[in-house]
Amino acid sequence: MIKDYDNEERKVNDENIEFSEEKREQKLSIWLYILGIIFFILSFLPIVAEFKIDLIMLAILFSGYELLFNGIKNIFKLNFEEETLMTIAVISAFALGEYAESCMVILLYRLGEFLEDRANDRSNNSIKEILKIKADTANRVIENTVETVNVKEINVGDTILIKTGEKIPVDCTVIYGEAEIDTSSLTGESMPIFAKKGMELLSGGINLNGAITCKVLRDVSHSAASQIVDLVYEATNNKGKTENFITKFSKVYTPTVIAIAILITIVPFIFKLNVKEWLIRALIFLVASCPCSLVISIPLSFFTALGKISKKGMIIKGTKHIENLAKAKVIAFDKTGTLTTGNMKVEKLEVYEPYSKDIILSYMYSLEKLSNHPIGTAIKNYNENIYESQVSEYKEIAGHGLYGIIDGKEVLFGNEKLLKKYNINIENALGNAIYISIDKQIAGYIILTEDVRNEAFKAIKKLKEVGIKEITLLTGDNLKNAEKIGNKLQINKVKASLLPQDKVNVINDYRKNGEKVIFVGDGINDSPVLASSDFGVAMGAGANIASITADGILISNNIEALPNIIKTAKCAMRVVKFNITFSLIIKLVVLILGGVGIAPIWLAIFADTGVTFLTVLNAIKNIK
Repeated sequence: MIKDYDNEERKVNDENIEFSEEKREQKLSIWLYILGIIFFILSFLPIVAEFKIDLIMLAILFSGYELLFNGIKNIFKLNFEEETLMTIAVISAFALGEYAESCMVILLYRLGEFLEDRANDRSNNSIKEILKIKADTANRVIENTVETVNVKEINVGDTILIKTGEKIPVDCTVIYGEAEIDTSSLTGESMPIFAKKGMELLSGGINLNGAITCKVLRDVSHSAASQIVDLVYEATNNKGKTENFITKFSKVYTPTVIAIAILITIVPFIFKLNVKEWLIRALIFLVASCPCSLVISIPLSFFTALGKISKKGMIIKGTKHIENLAKAKVIAFDKTGTLTTGNMKVEKLEVYEPYSKDIILSYMYSLEKLSNHPIGTAIKNYNENIYESQVSEYKEIAGHGLYGIIDGKEVLFGNEKLLKKYNINIENALGNAIYISIDKQIAGYIILTEDVRNEAFKAIKKLKEVGIKEITLLTGDNLKNAEKIGNKLQINKVKASLLPQDKVNVINDYRKNGEKVIFVGDGINDSPVLASSDFGVAMGAGANIASITADGILISNNIEALPNIIKTAKCAMRVVKFNITFSLIIKLVVLILGGVGIAPIWLAIFADTGVTFLTVLNAIKNIK
């Protein structure tokens, strides 16, 4: 989806103005709160005893004017939120002559709010850092002239100059110069990358030294930085089951609490008990039962986890996916480009008479060049002087190989299944060979090898340490090559020669057995299996970040980050479960004590504001 960046820019400016106004209001609110505390303290001095009630009233109005205004407004609208409950409690306590307690409700509640706001601001920092990766301007080069323009004026094919200290404004390829690029805001990697001619750079990185001239690959709306920012916004609005449950729970819970409090106030009239005592019990019940510790800390826990995970190089498309990530016990990997570097090499070439090595390599390369598989590059690297032949009637047969007419001959290049499909007999077939057939006769074969990623060894080991019980390799490659990689990495299961739908079937089999499954693979070729897994991870970034069916995009392209990301998700879910349990137990204890007339109002305030602060602090401090 192409965004209207003029409207987006205006929106950002409006948000900046609102942010400044909000800061001014916060400062005013803090000063008025301090005045409220001063009036409250003065009310206890004997010298002003006759003005005690007046001073307490001033303390309530100065420190809690926002709360009272919103609460009274909500009462008339029958909107029973936390502020409504607190307003009812403050006014009722004051009316019952509990002046100091009434003021304490306001002061402690407002103190809790300030502390919560502080904690919220800290949790937002990592998300805000991501949103800063977009550049506002770019240096466009026209002939020998450099002009600084708005980044949205840059088009595909333009030449841009990126100076020392500047952000990379759009995705581009280096055509001149060398520099070190800080990509930590994108990938979480602290070590800079060295950019030189021919290297593709993603927008959002920072040029640390030198000046580089680049050709634009994608405009601002389709560049990595813009798409990542869009995904972050989307993620913060994409709630999981726990968050949605808490939201629904609070909507039912709050009216129920008010109804019970009203019943408590009726009790003394029915049984002729002390009215004031039972009204105070009702107030304690109202204050202690506020669900804000749940409503605030649970979303904050997920929001904090999103920020921490983004710092580790992955963008997750919504907090709802964190739950699946945390629960997963099985992880499945694609092979090429995921566990391996994707850089294939020709290990062996066999050519049968009457064909020459040059012709066979030419036919192989000419077919492979038309596909998106890296075999063509491996053949080209094997013989740089290879020549290209004209191919007609080209077909790519998924999971089998390639077909084409070259020099009037029917040429097949693929695995044993392809040969069988075209009724070509072969004896003693090698499972890891890729055969070439010319006019129904085997003309030769190649055997390829590829390098395992250095970080894959550590990643597999650490995944087992964070609770992953089974690791599976799913690949379209032959079994011999797949087992070779699997044995190197000590992977539990290897399934080879799979078509895209076969991979989906393997994932679905795991899920039918009640397992949560993570799949890690290529964002394009593995779209079906990424979508069918409980948590799909796409490697790397590029033009199609937003359209990839994965739940998480591993921008860093470093699978060694996966165990730590899973660890953060598990940590977040532990914090969420603890906060829910802790909040409900404390509230239940205080409600029981209040119901029997033991709990004072200040304890009810702790059950609300104190517990909220502790749960928020738990989320901020313990999710890593």
